[in-house]
Amino acid sequence: MKLTATFLLVFSVAPLGAWAAQPDAVFTAMQAELKRSMGLTLNQLDRPYYITYSVDDEHSWSASATLGGLLSSNSSDYRIPGVRVRVGDYKFDNTNWTGAGASGPRYDLRSFPLEDDPLVIRQYLWLATDSIFKGSLQSIARKRAALKSVTVTDQMPDFAPAPAFVHIADYTPIKFDQPAWAEKTRKLSAVFGDFPSLRTSSAEFTAIDSLHRFINSEGTQIRQQETAGLVELRATAQAPDGMVVRDHGVYYTHDIGHMFSEADLTRSARQIGEQVVKLAAAPIGDNYTGPVLFEGVASAQLMAEVLGRNLHISRKPVSAPGAPSQAATTDLEGRRGVRIMPEFFDVTDDPTQPLFGHEEADDEGVPGKPLTLVEKGVLKDFLRTRLPVRGYSDSNGRARLAGNYGASTPVPTNLLIRASETSSIEELKKKLIDLCQQRGLPYGIIVRKMDFPSSASLDEARKLLSGAGSSGHPVSMPLYTYRLYLDGHEELVRGERFRGINARSLKDILAAGDDKVTFDYLENGAPFALLGFGGSSAEVSVVAPSVLIDDLELSKVDDELPKLPIVPSPLTGTQTGTQTASAR
Repeated sequence: MKLTATFLLVFSVAPLGAWAAQPDAVFTAMQAELKRSMGLTLNQLDRPYYITYSVDDEHSWSASATLGGLLSSNSSDYRIPGVRVRVGDYKFDNTNWTGAGASGPRYDLRSFPLEDDPLVIRQYLWLATDSIFKGSLQSIARKRAALKSVTVTDQMPDFAPAPAFVHIADYTPIKFDQPAWAEKTRKLSAVFGDFPSLRTSSAEFTAIDSLHRFINSEGTQIRQQETAGLVELRATAQAPDGMVVRDHGVYYTHDIGHMFSEADLTRSARQIGEQVVKLAAAPIGDNYTGPVLFEGVASAQLMAEVLGRNLHISRKPVSAPGAPSQAATTDLEGRRGVRIMPEFFDVTDDPTQPLFGHEEADDEGVPGKPLTLVEKGVLKDFLRTRLPVRGYSDSNGRARLAGNYGASTPVPTNLLIRASETSSIEELKKKLIDLCQQRGLPYGIIVRKMDFPSSASLDEARKLLSGAGSSGHPVSMPLYTYRLYLDGHEELVRGERFRGINARSLKDILAAGDDKVTFDYLENGAPFALLGFGGSSAEVSVVAPSVLIDDLELSKVDDELPKLPIVPSPLTGTQTGTQTASAR
């Protein structure tokens, strides 16, 4: 399932009429117009060889609140169309070059029709296809011209054929209680009022009930119901030195008819408030090099970021003469058959598992099957789309995000990391202490939560990215870092970030825990998977044990810190600050 950006930002449009499961006038109109569009031709130029249409009926509900007061409460019904046209053939088409995406004539299409009138729907698809077809002709002509001035030593096909896949399911609208969930959200946000030292706090929910339709010119037909819901809790505080600390909890489900227990969410909100207050009072950490224990969810977050985001191969697109390379390589490219983890680790990606990342087929209409990625520590395969890459000519059904230059981006579904040799958490801590004693370190480091997906502001994200330097792609900051001293006691610290950690660091895993944590998130392709960013998102589950990794580097954050507010928060119930300010 691919969620649009409206999962995080919903808007009001005209009401959408109730859709009956049988017959589907929209689906019929899509099929009729697709058949007609395959015959498009213009002045003996390239003809379409591949077209896809998609239409998603989406019903969404959302609300946000702070300190017991609603900020917004919305319900919306809308349709989202998608049209793609490839001209040429599978070996050479209008995509995979830096000028892909040229636009044809601009028709004033406005929003996609909300009525189930076949002629109105076909009118929209006709004009959209005409515009995209003419733009595709411009793109392929410019691509040919660019190739006359550059040398391509290994010209791979631009697209891989795939067998037709048919999956047709009925749709039963979900009856969602918007007023009840708006009230729950208001009450959740009020929990943070018990922590007057918090600077900001919020609670919000979003639920989507969608009917997804997809067809292509190869005969693939998909129609299925897709539902997803989330509740997000956030809180920030400011330490006495001005440093802003934060935490968040994001909870996902496909069962929007039941969503989450209000009691469980209330406990989570209270825990977040308590932890942020403790974090603001914690001392700043120091530079550290040594073993680090990623305990519980922190390990699954680390695997999602440094492993899951590197399990594919990039492909450099055709570019104009003298233009720089447009493809950033991943950490694991060229390492197939090489050990990237200890030999007691296996990694599979399995979309058939009943987890958050479950799906029938990817965004290119290719069904996914269980895929062995790492076997006994050795990298065996990559996540692939229908874009051929070095060493691979076919897809394994992992096209889950829109990419650049007409391509799709591969993303894991349910990433399962298993260890055949495990230790208890207490044994991992003892091993960490033993390593510190052997190396003369006063303490080791335990990370219990990473900021992934990140709730950082754009300014914070830019600072992390600009501070990466020669360390390559930076990873998200640890939210909860603890010093584990040699006598076994722990101390919470703040203000540290990793340096130089990447997918190759997983080779230095020393031990794995006997626990198994499931971490769900929305992958949107943004740095650190920043919450609320990206034009689309894909659901992912990562299941992993705790891991102890050797020789990692943490550096003390040395950014300019913001000043404290002039007067205290009104939640503190004191007027001292106001009186002092007035006296001045």
